[in-house]
Amino acid sequence: MHDLVIRGGTVFDGTGAEGVLGDVAVRAGRVVEVGRVAGGATRTVDASGLYVVPGFVDGHTHLDAQIFWDPYAGSLLAHGVTTAVMGNCGFTLAPGGEEHAELVVRSIERSEDMSREAIARGVPWTWRTFPEYLDAVDALPKALNLVGQLGHSALRAAVMGERAFTEPATDADVARMAAAVEEAIAAGARGFSTSRSRAHATRTGTPVASRLAAWDEVVALVTAMGRRGRGLFQLAPERSTELAALADFQARLRDLAVTSGRPVTFMVGGQDEQLDTVARVVAAGGAATGQVHVRGFENVFGFRTALPFDRLERWREVRSRPLDAQRRLLEDEAVRAALIDEAEHGDYGEAIGAEVRAPDFDAITIVDGAEPERTVAAAAAARDLRPVELMIHLALASDFDQLFRQPLSDTSPEQVLRALRHPHTVIAASDSGAHVSQILDSNIPTWFLAHWVRDRGAFTWPEAIHMLTGRPAAVWGLEGRGTLRPGSHADVVVLDPETVGSEPPRVVNDLPDGGPRLAQGATGIHAVIVNGTLTLEGGRATGDTSGRLLR
Repeated sequence: MHDLVIRGGTVFDGTGAEGVLGDVAVRAGRVVEVGRVAGGATRTVDASGLYVVPGFVDGHTHLDAQIFWDPYAGSLLAHGVTTAVMGNCGFTLAPGGEEHAELVVRSIERSEDMSREAIARGVPWTWRTFPEYLDAVDALPKALNLVGQLGHSALRAAVMGERAFTEPATDADVARMAAAVEEAIAAGARGFSTSRSRAHATRTGTPVASRLAAWDEVVALVTAMGRRGRGLFQLAPERSTELAALADFQARLRDLAVTSGRPVTFMVGGQDEQLDTVARVVAAGGAATGQVHVRGFENVFGFRTALPFDRLERWREVRSRPLDAQRRLLEDEAVRAALIDEAEHGDYGEAIGAEVRAPDFDAITIVDGAEPERTVAAAAAARDLRPVELMIHLALASDFDQLFRQPLSDTSPEQVLRALRHPHTVIAASDSGAHVSQILDSNIPTWFLAHWVRDRGAFTWPEAIHMLTGRPAAVWGLEGRGTLRPGSHADVVVLDPETVGSEPPRVVNDLPDGGPRLAQGATGIHAVIVNGTLTLEGGRATGDTSGRLLR
């Protein structure tokens, strides 16, 4: 008797091979048979007319805090993600005891839009070392599998205290950090991460802790990982428009990858210089993988989360009030006129990283499920309104539920497609757990399948499924995951190729401090199975939490 049989679907094994009509049998959390399965099962899933594929792997998340209060990892599970890699860009909650919490959060809160209050209320902070943090995550109920990496900013704060934000490390500091890296890798951390990016700053605009590190410090810590013979080095890289500075960084990264023997991975946006960095490491004999998005990065915002105008003095005063009070002020003609004027002429200052940018009304679109979405500028002109005036009208008419999108960069679809087709890239850029009120990218798998596969025909279904499953599983060394073969872990998604996609985003207020986050459901995902257990069926969580920490 099998625990579960998925019957009558087209089964894709995650290797890039064509799908075959058949059944998948599961016992004790493993796939035991693929083909025509005889015999009974405790539970059966009817997959007639549907695709049966391995669970999707997301290699770039920041769930390190969120998983303590949200076993479903926001919207990830809804979009078929069964394994997520945490601890990217040097941002983790460990090592460091509760007395280091303020220093650890200082690097995270602005860079990753993580609420200090939510972390204080939702995270128990029962650890001092990274192995103890892994034990805490291991003990949590969770509906998907998690992979941990050790973050450089937290490591620096735990070892150096306040000096982590002001000084180079001493030889003694580096020795202590290197020992902690080896300890973390021995305990099952999948890698070590850092940030060299100017996009990562504290609330006061100073660099996060890892950015104070000399390159020699980074070399020492990656080399420590190399002594253990395993682990990936993930980084938010240095970027420069100066050719000499770019060449210097590429040479340093290439030499570190080769001498340490550790694979390097970092996010790329399709720009030539980023893909060139990957190519240079590989050409020198190192291993490098660029993490790519499936579309240009964008902010999603509205009156229930954050607005570009929140940076302006009059708007800040209005937005500090409850929504009912905001409504009364926005309906006042004189107040509204002053706000519109300030929005059109105010000084927005500098936004870093993924923060909501100054408004570009020709680029901001109205989230309404239409394809393509209307720009605010065009919709305002059609109604003989100013763009900000239109946004206020839409907000008031929807009881503040109306959302808007604005691109974060000028990455073109052609650049995205080129990056997706590069031989040394992998889809991995959802950032789930971070930017929860600014960005919504948990739908990367379903958007990719709907847009690039079904609508554009840029990839075949076997290619696309491999890109979301077997390919990232291989990059992060997830043995037995990302494939559907006898002996594989039974992480499975059952989907409808005709309807798979994303629902419109919405705002929910379920953070530990009552704060808002963006959420998004999926269409066409009929079932998600994690370690042989049905965790999502018909778009609804079953309540089972069979996810594991993968060491």
